[in-house]
Amino acid sequence: MKIAAIIAEYNPFHNGHQYQIEETRKQTGADYIVAVMSGNFLQRGTPALCNKYLRTRMALSGGVDAVIELPCLYAVSSAEYFAGGSVTLLNQLGAIDILSFGSEAGDLSSLMECANRLCTIDENHQTSIKKYLQEGYSYPSARSKVLSSTSDQALFSCPNNILGLEYCKALLFSQSSIQPFTLKRQDTGYHQTALNASSSYASASALREALCNEPESAAAYMPDTSYQLLCGNQSSSCMPDFSHPASQNIHILNENDFSSLLHYKLLSEQKSGFSSYLDCSDDLSDKILKNLPAYNGFSDFCHLLKSKDLTYSRISRVLIHILLNIKTPDFFKTSLPERTLFVPYARLLGFRKSASPLLSKIKKHSSIPLISKPANASFLLDQNAFALFQQDIYCASVYEAICLQKFGTAPINEWKCSPHILP
Repeated sequence: MKIAAIIAEYNPFHNGHQYQIEETRKQTGADYIVAVMSGNFLQRGTPALCNKYLRTRMALSGGVDAVIELPCLYAVSSAEYFAGGSVTLLNQLGAIDILSFGSEAGDLSSLMECANRLCTIDENHQTSIKKYLQEGYSYPSARSKVLSSTSDQALFSCPNNILGLEYCKALLFSQSSIQPFTLKRQDTGYHQTALNASSSYASASALREALCNEPESAAAYMPDTSYQLLCGNQSSSCMPDFSHPASQNIHILNENDFSSLLHYKLLSEQKSGFSSYLDCSDDLSDKILKNLPAYNGFSDFCHLLKSKDLTYSRISRVLIHILLNIKTPDFFKTSLPERTLFVPYARLLGFRKSASPLLSKIKKHSSIPLISKPANASFLLDQNAFALFQQDIYCASVYEAICLQKFGTAPINEWKCSPHILP
């Protein structure tokens, strides 16, 4: 039995994602594909446009055999920790043979060569990186200037290449037996916000923009099931209700729906500052405090704080960390290669009925519990692991509170949600 894994957000699930699943299965000979998926909050520092249960059903309908949730701590972290947490989870499952990811390069050899260089950053490199940081460059830009040759520039300038490098680096540092596999992205670009009528592929950014303004225009770029799931997203249960005809009144969230809640959190903690929160430096905490009187919503505040050395995504992530009460854990403070990330469980969100041999193999070989019923987590996990699991529940509850406010839907009770089983 050969098992491939994909690390994803599926926000939303589109034709490019289905292409990756189909090509991964075809080119690697994988019998099963597991998706490690972010929950209700994402790596770029925003809420998912719809909840993790709906996106789980999209993924299963699109060909994934099982969906496991990436703990929120890692799902909303920088690329290094997002990738590191995901790879740590996959390593501990003890059953994964291949990690498949998309990249702009589409060339595994160049990614692995560059990842090897990233694994050998020495003190001279670190000194040079700090010099560029002091000159106002962001960390990704500073690292690129120090480490990249002319041939590497595209690897450091394209977002999926950067994430791919972090996957490869995490596999190398952990001495993982999992083999990397990459596919060249088929859409017009990660940051492209316009749909391309001459292609059936579109970036998730372009699709989100379309779904907010002209929902029907997104249909051609998504599998029909995914689009219909979004259109039928009117339910307050763990899975949406599909007994009614599809509606164009699509229930989706964005970061500005959280503006008031974030503002309250910032105001209530301004005396103590924010430097204890994940990825928030003393300087950024001071900048938040200085500009707080001019707060005018989530995205506007990100633009207000943005500068040459602070990217929009970094600021957005920090604000999400503050909103969700995510402090810097001690195991994030250790440098590679001594760092050991803490991923003590795998929460199963859904699976295909035909994937029972896959789940049996994971249960047999996994070094961490596979949690299917949240109510059982307190019996399966020790105190520290259960605290991390409770953090996931808290973050999901914050998301549901905003759904209640915006749509009037009753909040999902996380403790009562079992995995979705696709026949």
